[in-house]
Amino acid sequence: MKKKIIGLTGILLGIAIAFIPPIDGLDKNAMIVLGTVVTANIFWIFSIIPNFATGLIMVASWPLFKTVKFAEAFSVFSGSGWWIVVGGLGIGAVATKTGLMKRVALYVMRMFPVNFKGQTLAMIFAGTVVAPTIPSTNAKGAIAAPLAKSISDTLGYQEKSKPSAGLFAAMFWGFIVSAPLFLSATSTNYVIKGLLPEQLQNQLSWGYWFLIAIPWAIIVLVGGYVLINVFYKPKQDGKIEKVNIEQQIAALGKMGRDEKITAIVLCITLVFWILEQTLNVSSSIVAIIALSVLLGLKVVSPVEFRTKIPWDAAIFIGCAMSLGTVLGVVGVSHWLEVTLGTIITPILSNPIVAILALSLIIYAAKFALVSLITAATVFLLVLMPFFSALSYSPVILVFIVTTSINVWILPYMNPPYLTTEAAVDGKMSTDKYAMTSSLIYMVLNIVGLLISLPYWHFLGLY
Repeated sequence: MKKKIIGLTGILLGIAIAFIPPIDGLDKNAMIVLGTVVTANIFWIFSIIPNFATGLIMVASWPLFKTVKFAEAFSVFSGSGWWIVVGGLGIGAVATKTGLMKRVALYVMRMFPVNFKGQTLAMIFAGTVVAPTIPSTNAKGAIAAPLAKSISDTLGYQEKSKPSAGLFAAMFWGFIVSAPLFLSATSTNYVIKGLLPEQLQNQLSWGYWFLIAIPWAIIVLVGGYVLINVFYKPKQDGKIEKVNIEQQIAALGKMGRDEKITAIVLCITLVFWILEQTLNVSSSIVAIIALSVLLGLKVVSPVEFRTKIPWDAAIFIGCAMSLGTVLGVVGVSHWLEVTLGTIITPILSNPIVAILALSLIIYAAKFALVSLITAATVFLLVLMPFFSALSYSPVILVFIVTTSINVWILPYMNPPYLTTEAAVDGKMSTDKYAMTSSLIYMVLNIVGLLISLPYWHFLGLY
């Protein structure tokens, strides 16, 4: 009943915005689009109906009410940005299905001592290695969390104890927090890129994205490892044999044909993504060809193509990306620039102020904007009208948004955190420990962004 009331309120609010006299600087079409966006965001925040269904209704309403043409409303679905999402989600689904990613994670973990220090480092390292191959933080969390629980049990840590929560935090750090380092590590990154002007999209290739993120990642990942070992370390930590890890590796058996093919395709795909600008081959084309090869070699069957790939997520992402195009067409982007200029311009006056102010604003907004994609979309749509007036590259603002939305002061604020927690039945950590790890990340994120500035200056970003 509560969802129905909220949903009805969202619809009525959208209708009210759509049909009130247009605000100065906007016309009737812009007001209708704004109304649909407000309703859609309320539906997304409170999960009134499936996110992709909300997105489709929103996008379909624009040509229905003749605010924009059908081709403009759905133009994203014919663009390269959406097709790399489809290819990336497909490759990730195959890598998960064949067990390749679990095998890689276990082999990495076997390289480190089986104690708290060794396995927290293993979790962060393994997650970072696996991160670029699966563009779904939920999928990676579902794979990695049970591994962390198994290690915790092997080390004899009590459920929800400090060291158990520390291993959970290290797992989350490696498999989820590392996502901003790689364009292909989460579908949210694809949405962020897809919302940007075409010229900026072309600049942000897989390799350039990684290049920009390096210093931030070093601060956040290394700092996270150190602080997890400070705040969560057990009173006594003895080293034990790697029996549990060896047993899990043995249970996987030898690499089969499908797993080997997937590994080869993944390696080739990553090479082409890294060298996208050098080879002048679009990442979306590479992703589609890679997925087609996996289909052609029957690593994934037609039935699995229909059922394993999260098509609902792909549609939702496409609908979110459409906002960037349509808000520009109906003039909302220009209106935001004029209306919010006096407020936002001082915040964006220089990159240091932008980092400090925007990150804190985004942290606060996450209490309401739960969905990572929704949060990223809202902030980028507000900021994009100011890109042309910046004295530094808008890439810096893009990266601030990318890293700052991923907080979990309370678990509900971060869907991937809820997924990983559910994967171990909530038996590894507590809300108190979650808050501690999130606060650690929030501080390290700001420090990492600030320390990146001299490096970004060297790259010519400001």
